[in-house]
Amino acid sequence: MEPSSSTSDAVEAGKAALAKAEQRIADLEARLALELAQQRQNQHWLYSALEHANVGIWEWDVTLDKITWSDAVYRLYGLAKGSFVPTYEEYLKLLDQDREKMRESVSRTLASRDPHYYVEHRIERPDGTTRWVSSHGMMSYDEHGKPYRLAGAITDVTEAKRVEQERLAMQQRIIDAQAQALRELGAPIIPLRDRTLAMPLVGALTRERADQVTEALLVAVSERQAHVVLLDVTGVPEMDTDVAQALVRTAEAVRLLGASVVLTGVRPQVARALVGLDVDMGAFVIKADLQSGIEHAARMLDPLPSR
Repeated sequence: MEPSSSTSDAVEAGKAALAKAEQRIADLEARLALELAQQRQNQHWLYSALEHANVGIWEWDVTLDKITWSDAVYRLYGLAKGSFVPTYEEYLKLLDQDREKMRESVSRTLASRDPHYYVEHRIERPDGTTRWVSSHGMMSYDEHGKPYRLAGAITDVTEAKRVEQERLAMQQRIIDAQAQALRELGAPIIPLRDRTLAMPLVGALTRERADQVTEALLVAVSERQAHVVLLDVTGVPEMDTDVAQALVRTAEAVRLLGASVVLTGVRPQVARALVGLDVDMGAFVIKADLQSGIEHAARMLDPLPSR
C-alpha cells in the first residue's frame, strides 16, 4: 500500500524541521566554540600581560586545600615551578617574619562576610633576600554561604616600600631637626644690661617648651648672676593650666636663685584665660609690655637716691 501524499508531506516537513534544528544546533555549537576560543585567547592575553608585568595569579581551593600559582608567583618567591607542595599549611612554611600575620588575615577573611582580601607581607627567598609583596583577592561562596575559593593577584612592592621607608626616615629627620631648632630658638635669652635678661616667647607654649624655658632661664641666671628676668609673652596666643603653672614654677625657681621675674606682654585673651584658670600669678611682677618691664628693671637695679 502506497503512503498517502499527506503522510509523505508530513515526513518531508519533519525531515526539513529536523535538518533545520540540527543546523541551528551546529551554528550554536560553532558560536559557542568561537566564543570559548575567544575567551581563552583573551584569558591567555591577560595572563601574558600579567606575567610580563610580573603580576602573579594565585588560587586556593578551600574545600580541597589546593593552591595553584602562575609562573610569576614562583618567580616572586624565588622557587622552581613544581617545587612547592600546594597546600595552605605548606605555603605558610614559606613565610617566616609574617607567618602569623598571614594566618590572621586569611582566618579573618574566612570568618567574615566581606569577600575582599588584601594583605602586605614579607617573603624570605631561598637566596636569603627578603621581598615585600602585596596580595589582593576575592572570596567566593557557595549557595549556603560557605567559602570555597579564594583567588587573586600578587605583586612585588619592595621598591615602593623602600621609597616609602626612605620618605618616612627623611620626614623623621626633618621633624627631629625642626624640634632641635625649636629647642634652640624656642627660648632665646637676650642680655639687656648688667644683671638683666629678657626672654621673648613666640608661638604656642606646650608643657615641654615651658620646661625648656625653665631650664634655660635657670642656667642663664646662674651663669650671668642676673637679678631681673623679663619674660615677654606678647607672641603667645593662648595658655592652658599646665603651661601657666609651669611658668609659675619657673618664676619660683628663678627667685630661689635671687632674681625676680617680670612678666610682660600678656594679651587680653591670655589674661582672661589665666583668670578663668585661677592660677596664682603672685610669683610674677606683671607689666603691660616689654618697654614697661625694662623700665621697671632699671628702677629695681638703679633706684633713685632718697632726698
